[in-house]
Amino acid sequence: MAIVKPENMDFSDKNIIMIISGLPGVGKTTLALSAPDVVLIDADEGMARVNPAHRKDASICKTYEELLEDVKAFVGTYKTVVIDTGGSLIDMLKDWAMRNEPSANKKSGGISQQGFGIVKTEFLRLSAELRKSFNVIYLFHVSKEKQNDEVFYDLVCEGSAKTLVWQPADLGAYMHIINGERYLGFAPTMNYNAKSAYGIKGLIKVPELKDGEPNDFLTRLFAQVKANISAEAEMLKPQKEAYEVAMKAGKEIIDGIDAPEKAMPALEAIRKLEHSLTSLKELEAAFKAKIKDLGYEYSKEVKAYVAKS
Repeated sequence: MAIVKPENMDFSDKNIIMIISGLPGVGKTTLALSAPDVVLIDADEGMARVNPAHRKDASICKTYEELLEDVKAFVGTYKTVVIDTGGSLIDMLKDWAMRNEPSANKKSGGISQQGFGIVKTEFLRLSAELRKSFNVIYLFHVSKEKQNDEVFYDLVCEGSAKTLVWQPADLGAYMHIINGERYLGFAPTMNYNAKSAYGIKGLIKVPELKDGEPNDFLTRLFAQVKANISAEAEMLKPQKEAYEVAMKAGKEIIDGIDAPEKAMPALEAIRKLEHSLTSLKELEAAFKAKIKDLGYEYSKEVKAYVAKS
C-alpha cells in the first residue's frame, strides 16, 4: 500500500456524500433536486410533492435488486444520485437480506441481529460504490423525541442504522424553518445531528424559489466545496516547495556521512535547515537509518557518534 504525504493529497475530484434531514414537507426533495445533473431514486413517493417545474429524472424502485439495476444505468448520464429516503433504503435492505440470507430471519419473525449486520455492511458498500461515480444525497425524515427535557429531531430510520448512515457522509444538514425562512444547519446541536466539512458549516439560508428561477442551490454549494478544497491545496503549495528544498538539502547532508565524527555535525546541520511540513521528522528518521547502516552509535561519554566496538 502506497503512503501519501499530506502535501500530496488531492481531493479536488472527490464526490460528495451528503445527508439532508428534516420534518416532512419542509422541502428536502426539491432542495436535493438542485444538485448537479441529478437523478432521484424515489423510494418514498417524494417526487409527487415536488412542483412540476422542478422535477427531474427519477427511478421508482420497489426492491433493492431494482435499485442496483437502475444505478448501473445511471453511470455516465448523471453526476448526482438522490435517495429519497434513506429510511426507505434501509427497509429495502432489510427485505433483501431476509429474502437472500436465512440467518437474517428471526424464528419469531422479523430481522435478526445477523440480518442487521448484513444490512450495515451492504449500506456501506453501496455508499462507497456510488461515490465512485456520483455525488450521493440521502434524504431522511425526522421525528420528535425527548432527550433530557429537550426536543431532539432524530432520523426516521431503523434502530442502530440511525448512527451507521452518518459514517460515509461528508456533509450532513438539518433543514428547518426559522422566522418563516428555510435554513440548513451544518453544526450539530442539542436538537439535531449534523456534519460540517470543507468550509461548509453553521447555518446557511436556503432562498425561496420563485417562478422562473433555476433550482441550483446544491449545484452552487457543491461547487463551493470543490473551490474550498482547491484553495486548501493552493495554500499548501509554498509549504510543499519548502519541504522539497529541505528534503533535498538534508539528503545531501546524510549522503556525506562517511565517518563517525561527521555524524553529529550532520545532524546539527539538518536541524538548522528551513523545515516545512514533515521534513524534519523524515530527515531525522533517515539520519538514524544511515547511522545504523554505518554501524555507529552515540557515546554519552564523548557526546558524539563513534563506531560500535
